[in-house]
Amino acid sequence: MNRVTTLFENTFAATAFAVISIIAFTNVISRYVLNASLAFTTEITVNLAVALTLVGAVIGIRENAHLGFSLLYDKAIPALKRALTMMVCGVIVLFFAVLFYYSLQLVLAQAANGRVTPSIGIPQWLFTAALPVGAALGIYRSIQSALRTLRRQADAPLTEQET
Repeated sequence: MNRVTTLFENTFAATAFAVISIIAFTNVISRYVLNASLAFTTEITVNLAVALTLVGAVIGIRENAHLGFSLLYDKAIPALKRALTMMVCGVIVLFFAVLFYYSLQLVLAQAANGRVTPSIGIPQWLFTAALPVGAALGIYRSIQSALRTLRRQADAPLTEQET
């Protein structure tokens, strides 16, 4: 499961970034060479950028790459570290759960209303579906990261201060 999820996240991020880059480059060339703008491409690039941002945040959680202030955490006793790890995980999961709930409601409403994008006419819910999928991945990766941190803390040897 973990390998499949990682492969999905990495493939989606690379593909979305490549598509955004190609479309933006094509649009620039079109403006300067053909003196014509491909305005319809804005819908694709903006929606892919939103999805890429969300998946990028999830990859950051997976890789433990988000910036943080850890001085107080590093100096805390093991019991407080465990409590802080669980609290931070709970807050992040709560955020992603709220995002999942409301974005799923939005996807369902867009699908039920038959809403399409203004320029291309693609069903809007296809783009919006990235939000609940990203939120679900965020919940999964947050819990996974917290469990990994808790296991690492349990396996760490006690320092002289803690004995």
